[in-house]
Amino acid sequence: MNLFDFDANRTILNKQYNEAEWIDGGLTKDELQNKVLEMTYEVKDISIAMIKAKTFKYILENAQIAIDNKDIFHDKINAEGIMNKQRYIWLREVYDSYFSDDLVYKNHAYDLGAITAEADFGHTSLSRDLIDYGYGGLLDRLHKHMSSNQNLAEEQKEFYESCEIVLNAIMGFILRLAEAVKQYDLDSYECLKQISRGKPTNIYEAMQLMIIHYRLHEYVFGTRLRTLGRLDKLLFPYYENDIKTGKYTKVEIKQMLKYFLNKFWAAKVPFDMPFLLGGMDENGNEVTNELSYMIVETYNELNIYSPKIHIRVSEKTPPRFIKLVLNCIRGGNSSFVFSNDNVTIKALQKAGIGDSEAKDYVLIGCYEPAAWGVELGCTGCASINLAKAIELVMTGGKDLNTGVQLGLPSGEIRSFDDFENALKLQIKYLIDKAIAFTNKLESHYMEISPDPIISSTIYDCVKKGKDAYAGGAKYNNTSLQVMCVASFVDAVLAVKELVFNQKLVSYDELCEILKKNWEGNEKLRLTAKKLMQKYGNGNKEADMLTKQITEYTAGLINNKANGRGGVYKAGLFTIDECFRLGKVTMATPDGRFAGEPLSKNLCAVTGMDKCGITALMKSAAEIDFTDFSNGAVLDFVLHPSAVKGDDGLNAMYGLLKSYFAAGGALLHGNVFNSEDLKKAQERPEAYSTLQVRVCGWNAYFVTLSKEEQDAFIAQAENAL
Repeated sequence: MNLFDFDANRTILNKQYNEAEWIDGGLTKDELQNKVLEMTYEVKDISIAMIKAKTFKYILENAQIAIDNKDIFHDKINAEGIMNKQRYIWLREVYDSYFSDDLVYKNHAYDLGAITAEADFGHTSLSRDLIDYGYGGLLDRLHKHMSSNQNLAEEQKEFYESCEIVLNAIMGFILRLAEAVKQYDLDSYECLKQISRGKPTNIYEAMQLMIIHYRLHEYVFGTRLRTLGRLDKLLFPYYENDIKTGKYTKVEIKQMLKYFLNKFWAAKVPFDMPFLLGGMDENGNEVTNELSYMIVETYNELNIYSPKIHIRVSEKTPPRFIKLVLNCIRGGNSSFVFSNDNVTIKALQKAGIGDSEAKDYVLIGCYEPAAWGVELGCTGCASINLAKAIELVMTGGKDLNTGVQLGLPSGEIRSFDDFENALKLQIKYLIDKAIAFTNKLESHYMEISPDPIISSTIYDCVKKGKDAYAGGAKYNNTSLQVMCVASFVDAVLAVKELVFNQKLVSYDELCEILKKNWEGNEKLRLTAKKLMQKYGNGNKEADMLTKQITEYTAGLINNKANGRGGVYKAGLFTIDECFRLGKVTMATPDGRFAGEPLSKNLCAVTGMDKCGITALMKSAAEIDFTDFSNGAVLDFVLHPSAVKGDDGLNAMYGLLKSYFAAGGALLHGNVFNSEDLKKAQERPEAYSTLQVRVCGWNAYFVTLSKEEQDAFIAQAENAL
């Protein structure tokens, strides 16, 4: 193993998943697909869990594999997406059997931008038990609990058997890789041999174990693994021991990190692969260590944006570490999000998570907190578009463009109180619909996608003999996101001002004007745009309404029973849905035209935060973020001139600390100027590596749609 060949081979390594040379002897992907379809349709006398386990075993024993002799980590198997198709078949069967009427409303509600309600098998975390035990240790633990209970129910027997099958299959697959790499690299061979049965003994083996687990769980088994967990906490004991014993030097470990991080970059993981650094541990001690710094420094030197990195910030997190990350962001590498430990831990505790478990949280996917290793959070199930609720109040519950009845009839609106009450009823109706559909769907998860892989790594599942998606984890929670809060606040206050305070137009007249997309009423539209009552400027009235609507929606969501023995957790973010939702939401009273984007995350409506970043943070911090245990993120955009030099870095640090001290939960953003973005839009070939923080992931600016590019340009112009 030559650790120092990375730079020379980087171009080849970046193509490794597109140009794999499959070793002769295995079945092609098409042959595997045909066999899996046979297993899916023809086997009727065993459970879905057992079909999945046997399918997985068959694939790992028969799929083609590949070895790249330029790499130090190995994971290639030609079976991507096959089991996803299998799950889709079962999902359709569940829909056809139980959801014929519900599905009509759900699909309309999604297509027309009111709510989402979906199965979520795409937000899981790598468990620390995997590293602590290894596959062999997990299998031994499984056998111990199997044998300790002589009165197992049939479901428990099938659970243990399915877990046993997948663990043995993975260990056999690792041995296949070991034998294939032996002729090229004895170090890799010994590493793979060790983790095929035992737990890791050094940092190299721990990294290799993570890579294999990720590849098999996400790309073969078809359940998305949306964080590698607390990477510095997981790897530091190995790092420390390897340095102490002389197994590896710091220079060698840094080279390993290049290969490790680049592995996920080369895989082009959808929405980027996350992991977490820093913050307090379960005992309240700060985790940040020497390896934390090395990971960030190596990542920045590679100049990649995937994996993406979650940064926890406690009162004890070293300022030097936070500033290291901020320096990366101002240098153009913005694939980071900061999480406030004080707020996030309290939010998880309010959701019923135990104290030590809440302290040891991870962020799943984009920025959704969950108790690490003990919670199956299903953090992407459902959402509500607050701006659509305004449309439904103004149209009697019907989608304007299609006439489909999505909401409640509004009744007569004679006062602003009537309008507010109608909005609350509409919002409650939509949230209740989303929860009801999601709960019903969750009750059928074991008919769609049981997961013996993740279940075998969660102690409570093994102890109970119960799949994670059947409620086997200690905490089995579900999320519902509240979206487009700034658009909602600005629009509601525009109704109050235009109709009931200034009396420029009657309520019924405004409804008709909006249905016609402001046609012939440009003066009134501009008046609405210029109103002072806008979220993001420290305006008392806007901030009060923001506080009220977030408290109201959180109260409708939090701790409501879900369909898996857990509860709902509210989230307050929109990601890039602001564009899709905007296209199907009619004109809003704040002066927005139909089809234009709605507000994103905790951002103000684009261009409406006129008083700078500190005022925006002040408005956002009026929200009680402990009510949003599924995450609530604020985006910032700063001009490069504002963050230049030591003073600029200190100013960035001050902003972050001030926002968190005021009660802010999550923060991420960009440093760029509008002129560079305009040049990139005009000459994309000259700016091919200019990256931007889109939502919970990064992208090259030139790959975004013009609509998304224009939104970033407008934000950058507003940041001047």
